Amino acid sequence: MIAPYDLSGMRILLTGAAGGIGAATARLCASLGAEMVLTDVCADPGLLEELPRDGGRTHVYETCDVRVRAQVEAFCARNLPIQAAILNAGIFPKEEWLADDWDGMFAEVMAVNVAGPAHFARALLPAMKAHGAGRIVLLGSVAAHTGGTYAHSPMCYAASKGAIHTFVRWLARRAAPEVLVNAVAPGSTLTRMVATANPEALKSMPVPRFGKPEEIAWPLAFLCSPGASFMCGAILDVNGGAYMG
Repeated sequence: MIAPYDLSGMRILLTGAAGGIGAATARLCASLGAEMVLTDVCADPGLLEELPRDGGRTHVYETCDVRVRAQVEAFCARNLPIQAAILNAGIFPKEEWLADDWDGMFAEVMAVNVAGPAHFARALLPAMKAHGAGRIVLLGSVAAHTGGTYAHSPMCYAASKGAIHTFVRWLARRAAPEVLVNAVAPGSTLTRMVATANPEALKSMPVPRFGKPEEIAWPLAFLCSPGASFMCGAILDVNGGAYMG
């Protein structure tokens, strides 16, 4: 009998692993039996030491700039085979869209939040399809549905996550049936991205609080598991009722 949420035997690549949702997801997937291949733009903050290594598992952490396709391709080539990829890396700028440096800020957000996941998908998909199985899980956002969870949400962030939602559906049609592509769209979650957000703005939500990183990690891990074997092109809204599509 299949254990629907067991990740044993899987080698899972995770970007944006150094903190917040990424670190919580690394811990969870490793606890469910996966061997983790972790990357972020910064050095390992000690995450590798926290991951279980029973069964001879070897976890990896390397720095990689997701904006640079050559770095991404080299990173992926060094770490094949990969059975699943959780493409979590992203940035959330604080500047207003009328700022003088907005053009550069917009380009930076698109490079990290959109081109970055695309670089990884390009690098990983051929081997996954040749193997006959694989999972690619992306990070969307409630902002893609609402334009932003609060009045001053950056336009470029909402636009980048709207692009990710479109990319999920576009890629899912081309990757299936061997590789299943899905996403999780979090609401406001307790990470560095919302460090300056006012919790009072959440009082009108059905679940009037910030989400916890672990509450986003759970559905991300699920989408890598056998329990999600008939999900393709889905975007799971995990936002405490901030958006109900």
